[in-house]
Amino acid sequence: MYKMFLPLLAIVGLLVPSQALADSGDDEQLLDALDRACESVVLVSVRALVPSGAPAEVREIQVTGSGFAIAPGYVVTNYHVVENAAQIDVILRSRQPGSASVVGTAPGYDLALLKVPFDERTLPPVSLGSSSDLRLGQTVLTVSNPLGLQHSVSRGVVSGLQREISGLEIGARLIQFDASINEGQSGGPLVDSRGSVVGVTTFKILGAEAIGFAIPIDLVRQTISDLERMGHPFRPEIGFSGTGVDPSLASLFELPVVWGVLVEQVEDDSVAERAGLRAGHRIVTLHDKDYVLGGDIIVAVDDAPIVGPTGLIDSFLNARPGQVLELEVVRGNKTVRIELTVPEMVH
Repeated sequence: MYKMFLPLLAIVGLLVPSQALADSGDDEQLLDALDRACESVVLVSVRALVPSGAPAEVREIQVTGSGFAIAPGYVVTNYHVVENAAQIDVILRSRQPGSASVVGTAPGYDLALLKVPFDERTLPPVSLGSSSDLRLGQTVLTVSNPLGLQHSVSRGVVSGLQREISGLEIGARLIQFDASINEGQSGGPLVDSRGSVVGVTTFKILGAEAIGFAIPIDLVRQTISDLERMGHPFRPEIGFSGTGVDPSLASLFELPVVWGVLVEQVEDDSVAERAGLRAGHRIVTLHDKDYVLGGDIIVAVDDAPIVGPTGLIDSFLNARPGQVLELEVVRGNKTVRIELTVPEMVH
């Protein structure tokens, strides 16, 4: 499968400004929607074991975060909240505690799915919105547990869309919003003005102010179904690697297109080889990086333009086993179409 390897970014707990959310003139419908959202949010308390610095020794620390019910008996939170967990407890708005277990994790998306001992009446699932409809400047709200202050609510706006941050495999899909960031809010829901969840708060850039990020709910919805079924995200092994093409690279190497993904290597007896993808054969080194030229350039999948690696990765991750994808590739001075059947994932 095509993969991107990115340097890690320090991830910290998230968010909530101290400003008051509402005054007496605020829309009653919004307040009712937020009240319902609060019923779905839990405080996640983790007893974690981390390296102590001495060989083969660990020390115990306490980690807190947030989470929310996405289905009866299931809670979504961030992976980094439960990464080193020896014990996980969740606490409801009513202060009722319960023990949680891990159903599945997606470290590259910073997501985890927990099983909790609460039914729909005790811990009702949130209302899910759509992150694809978000617009710059749109009002969003957070519901979470900053510094252990349960079910705090704050207001902000969407300040950026399709952000890409090193260290996550999400690609250019993160939601940026402005709000103060505090420890303990990781995993809480980002909510629109109708009270529907549009994202999962996840981290901030260290040293920055009021720059928070959330995982879009459309990606969360898809990933959670995989975590429940397999314990991990669906990642088919396609069997090739490549590099993104942009106008600068196209100019340097006189490529026939300015956007796409250049196929550099194709593994023997892989899905990619059987589909007919062709690798490059000429290695050129530039700025201490090797480029393998002469291979196919993927420019579209099922007629949807591919402008870079993120779009291509999305096409494979969004597909299901057995689905046939039609790849449009530029091969020399010709454009050809090849069919690639998405394989079952090897567990």
